[in-house]
Amino acid sequence: MNLAPRDQAQLENLGISLSQYERQLKQIKEGIPFVNLARPATLNDGIIPIEDSEKYLEIFTQKASQYNLQKFVPASGAATRMFKSLYSFLDDFRPDDSFEEYAEKHPSVKQFFEYFDRFPFAADLTNATGLNGPTSNQDRIALVSTMLNEPPFEFGNKPKAILPFHKEEQSYTPLFIHLIEALDYAKGSVHFTVSEDHLDAISEEIERLKKSFDFKVEVTYSFQKKYTDTPALSTDFTPARTVDGDLLFRPGGHGALIENLSKLQADFVFIKNIDNICVRRDWSEHHKFKRVLAGLAFEIQEQIHRFQKEVCESPEAADFAEIESFLSTTFGYESSSASKDPLFDLKNALFRPLRVCAMVRNEGEPGGAPFWVNTSDGERLQIVESAQIDKENPEQKDILQNATHFNPVDMVCGLTDYGGERYQLEDFVDYKQGFIAHKTYEGNKILALELPGLWNGAMAFWNTLFVEVPSMTFNPVKTVNDLLRKSHQN
Repeated sequence: MNLAPRDQAQLENLGISLSQYERQLKQIKEGIPFVNLARPATLNDGIIPIEDSEKYLEIFTQKASQYNLQKFVPASGAATRMFKSLYSFLDDFRPDDSFEEYAEKHPSVKQFFEYFDRFPFAADLTNATGLNGPTSNQDRIALVSTMLNEPPFEFGNKPKAILPFHKEEQSYTPLFIHLIEALDYAKGSVHFTVSEDHLDAISEEIERLKKSFDFKVEVTYSFQKKYTDTPALSTDFTPARTVDGDLLFRPGGHGALIENLSKLQADFVFIKNIDNICVRRDWSEHHKFKRVLAGLAFEIQEQIHRFQKEVCESPEAADFAEIESFLSTTFGYESSSASKDPLFDLKNALFRPLRVCAMVRNEGEPGGAPFWVNTSDGERLQIVESAQIDKENPEQKDILQNATHFNPVDMVCGLTDYGGERYQLEDFVDYKQGFIAHKTYEGNKILALELPGLWNGAMAFWNTLFVEVPSMTFNPVKTVNDLLRKSHQN
């Protein structure tokens, strides 16, 4: 590809290689192939039940001191999307309109006002505005406008991490809960990926919490790397450009965070989204299953490390049949009788990062699910998003509809080999599992590439274990009304 010197300089400044740029342009032009599902992962066929939680709790208790543990929390998202329906309310509703008619057409807005006093910020908001509650159209507009746009609230412009999610004698933010969790099962070590625009607000809140509650935590931060931004194309497949004539790049999505995860120095990392938290009464049970997942991860990792050492240091004495049985039973690997180099194949299967992923029963939440996927290496367990599946194909659609479980983004990852060397996580990404998004820029339609999702294609070539956990461990807050759910009400 012949690029102008100005374009070449821009790529160099971003840290993007020409080969990466060309590969991504080709992906956008050719499109992303659908994932080929074999069948849904179900209980005892890809998803294992926890039949002896005490065993894994004991393993965690005995082994945790031997490992460097850390929490990894993607926390770069602004809260804007939480309040989408309320932004529309401010845009569309007028004081002389009938609220009853509007509410019937917009049930989420109706629910917000009907149960307003149950939100953790309700008292502070009514005190700040001098209103007793949303009883008139003017009051409703004033409350929402103050909440979204006026200091000290400005919820629409703040990161989710520092919004009040729960209230006891005081309001609790997701940051507070994640620090509590880090102290409980990750030795007080937590890493947040944040937006540069939000770093000051988040770090200031962290310092306030550490002082207020005497938290002995070690907190680190990182941003999404600029070299993970991806190019956009115009609809005629020419490179889209900014108003200044530069090549247009956009953030590559949460899949870019595989780079941030790869830089951590922990042996095991707990990954959980910033908005998946629970109220105090559920902390004990909630945290218990994090330790259970970790205990299982410790056990599996130790077996992997033993086999790694055998095939590397004494391959002539290694029991290939035992290793193959372990790989088959644990991860579903199938050995090939036609293999020209069985030792190479075993090393290739063993030397991969490990993830033990919680799975909950599918209760209608949007998002990814666990499947057996057909690959060039046979059937493999993967987390697949609906957008990756060809729903025009009746067979694939049927497999999708028969999925029994849901991915809550709750996992423990083992990131080192038997010698303590860290895996290069970028080597285990399936770049064919990206997404093509249709966006607009300056009023023009563009095609944008999103990188393979962090727990989808970015971990496609990891050794994967799915574990059923109770639904109470999954409490996401995608809209403000999710705070009204029992799991977020004291």
